[in-house]
Amino acid sequence: MGRKRKNPSNRARVGSIPEAMASKAIEPSSSAIRASQNRLPMPLDPSRCQQVRKVVDQKSLSMLNQLYHFCTRRPKAHEESSVLVSMFGVYLNRKDSCTMKPKGWISHMVILVAGKTMMEEEKAANGVVTRHIFSPQFMSKVISDSNLSNEDSYKPWCIEDVYLFILPSKLGYDINRCKFIFAPTLFEEHWSCYVFEPKNKTLYVLDSMHDSVSTGKKKLDDATKLRFQELLVLMYPGFTKENASITLVNVDVPLQQNNHDCGIYVLKFMEIWDGSIKWQDKTMPNYQYKEILEFRQRFICGWVQHPKNEVREEVSKKAGIWGKLC
Repeated sequence: MGRKRKNPSNRARVGSIPEAMASKAIEPSSSAIRASQNRLPMPLDPSRCQQVRKVVDQKSLSMLNQLYHFCTRRPKAHEESSVLVSMFGVYLNRKDSCTMKPKGWISHMVILVAGKTMMEEEKAANGVVTRHIFSPQFMSKVISDSNLSNEDSYKPWCIEDVYLFILPSKLGYDINRCKFIFAPTLFEEHWSCYVFEPKNKTLYVLDSMHDSVSTGKKKLDDATKLRFQELLVLMYPGFTKENASITLVNVDVPLQQNNHDCGIYVLKFMEIWDGSIKWQDKTMPNYQYKEILEFRQRFICGWVQHPKNEVREEVSKKAGIWGKLC
């Protein structure tokens, strides 16, 4: 005969709480619920928040500096062709990225990547490109085709000479609709920038060393004016050689403080210049040397960390910052 099983319900466990009491213990009253809902949240400690933010900012800055050093240190021979940026059909290797170091004379490829990125970002944000930026090769062609040392050999352009630079089938959009056309220029080991505004038929000269313009540069200004007049006829229906005359304007932009930051000024012209007077009586602000150094870092690190950079992860891992800046 089996042993009779005791009914557990007839006997409370040691240390247990009766159901009714347990129910009271875990079910707060409606008044308690209302009180908790009306209770103001505990204020955050401002000093604590600032301390946490400071630690985060310092860590991010440290990682950014680490990435910048990696991108701009002098590469070894076998590293020069290693690609750091690859997006929008252009790329930047270690040899070119090294020119973004402090006091570095930036390369053609840096200007090319910057211009392409700026246009693609504007297109992604607004659906159109209003600020077209020619590659540095455009002004190299102006210089070579104009033959500044022998003006008698000047030959006007036809569409076959410049179709790669202006046809919609090559650009992906109609350059005729752009508000500004930028032409970054390297001449006599110095970067400057021409900006053409089709609506006003005006060609602006943006030069951070405009206080010491050489005779050769003045000849280039005149030759560039003639070439843009020819472009006006080729790009815009209704314009002829007789009515395509444009005005050349030398803009009073701030002067650079040394002989190696001209390229950074050109990058800033390409980025923000629109002819509007926003800084006292000027169309560009005066930059301190510390700001120029920050621009160098922001540009190159921004391209490496760009979401469209196809080698972003690979480069970040090599720099030792993957997962820390992303």
